[in-house]
Amino acid sequence: MGIDNFTDYTSKKLDTILQNIYVGVIETDKESKIINYNKKAESVLGIKSQKVLGKYAFELFPELNIRECLKRGKKIEKEQIQVNGKIISITKIPIKQYEEIVGCITLIRDDTKYNTLIGELKNEKDISEVLETVLEMTYDGIVFVDKYGHIKMISEVYAEFLGIDKDEAVGKHVKEVIENTRMHIVAKTGIRETVDFQKVKGRYIIANRIPIIKHGEIQGAVGQLLFRNLKSFDSFSKRVTRIEKKIKRYGENLHENNSAAYSFGNIIGNSEIMDKTKEFAKKAARTTSNVLLIGESGTGKELFAHAIHKDSDRAYGNFVKVNCAAIPAELLESELFGYEKGAFTGANREGKIGKFELADGGTIFLDEIGDMPLAMQVKLLRVIQEKEVERIGADYTKNIDIRIIAATNRCLEKMIKEGKFRKDLYYRLNVLTIKIPSLRERKDDIEILIDFLIGKIGEKLNKYIKGISPEAVECMKNYSWEGNIRQLENVIERAMNIVNYGEKILMEHLPREIIGTNNVIKKIYKLDDVINKAEKEAILNALAACKGNKSKVAKLLQISRTTLYEKMNKHNILG
Repeated sequence: MGIDNFTDYTSKKLDTILQNIYVGVIETDKESKIINYNKKAESVLGIKSQKVLGKYAFELFPELNIRECLKRGKKIEKEQIQVNGKIISITKIPIKQYEEIVGCITLIRDDTKYNTLIGELKNEKDISEVLETVLEMTYDGIVFVDKYGHIKMISEVYAEFLGIDKDEAVGKHVKEVIENTRMHIVAKTGIRETVDFQKVKGRYIIANRIPIIKHGEIQGAVGQLLFRNLKSFDSFSKRVTRIEKKIKRYGENLHENNSAAYSFGNIIGNSEIMDKTKEFAKKAARTTSNVLLIGESGTGKELFAHAIHKDSDRAYGNFVKVNCAAIPAELLESELFGYEKGAFTGANREGKIGKFELADGGTIFLDEIGDMPLAMQVKLLRVIQEKEVERIGADYTKNIDIRIIAATNRCLEKMIKEGKFRKDLYYRLNVLTIKIPSLRERKDDIEILIDFLIGKIGEKLNKYIKGISPEAVECMKNYSWEGNIRQLENVIERAMNIVNYGEKILMEHLPREIIGTNNVIKKIYKLDDVINKAEKEAILNALAACKGNKSKVAKLLQISRTTLYEKMNKHNILG
């Protein structure tokens, strides 16, 4: 799922709460197009949602200057503008996904009545009288602090929400009463803070904090919770928490899809051939040339692609993965190049960014490149040569800066002879070729790989085992491993599901095809150990047969009694 879909996903999930909070919310995508607009925004700005959704904010509401937020990528708050004779406070918050700006949320509030209140205070009306009136009339939570941050007044609703006694709160410093408060800061700096998120008792509130200024001097500050009815607070907070968790999970998935997850340190193995392969791959990472990874299925080609990107100058750019064999031929072009809105029947009405554009400034990993259709190979060759892409349905091109890492388990030279792969594309990709060795070529790594996989799978299954027997290791070293590391991992996982908790993997826990009679190797013991064991067993058997009579034992074994005693002493045989 692309970034365009991310903003759409987030907007839909948040819609259930946006319509119920006492603050106007306008959500725009990275192009400043309005994709969410709640009822309070309709009330404040005087325009219904049907007339604004899908339109550009800079055309309908130029005063909001949303493009500034998208450009700067920083939260912009404490702004006041005039719209339709109203004084509006706005806060603009960029939506970021791993350093990329994907949209903006603008929070708006009609501050006309607050400015009237402040005007009255400036006209030297008694502060206490005005605030008492406010407290009596509001259903919201209100608190007033002096310039030192001490609470002078607090509404019954606010005190009830905090779970405190109203009268006991008065006179205390606001930090002692309200968690994560900034009221004392506003009272000190005189800088208003509007529609700000604050966490109280593990839950979210949205608050206004407005300084009270008289004769040019700060007298204190008024704080207000932005809810029509605080009884709805619990429901709101729980929904926000659920949305947070879902977005976090989605963000992790998005990050995983567009970021390199592995480095060279994650590539297990210290055999000579593997060390040479990693060393060459590290050198390739430091260049800007395209890389071609070849090797059998399951050897870890994708792992090397991740590591090369992460060790390169493009490490902070996107790492975009495309499996050319997994995407139907008729969809591959739209996946790679993207499309404009309305480009074809069934297309996303907002259009879609392609994988090439998504990888701009980073790396694109084209796995199973040998399965790419010939028609698409021509288009890929043009991207490499011209360094530009053109979306389906577009009448313009876009310059891109990407590095290509391709991988295949097929013989491209043979495919060229068969007319299934373009020779010119092969030469463009085959600048730095890295052959990933099969497991058969690096049998010295099998034991260390087994230990690593036991730890990894143990965490996954939440199961501890002591390890694996030497006989089982030897058996696995002598297997051919056509499926390479992927097959090895499957065998270890199967064994760990069978073996009892806290025990070792034995031969009996391995699949029949691994154990096969030709692959079973008995443990070899030193000849002296074998002779000593046989000698001891012979003496013990003779002692048992002769009921401990040493003379008869010596005669039966055809040795002297002196020699018998020496050998009994040697083997610690009592008697």
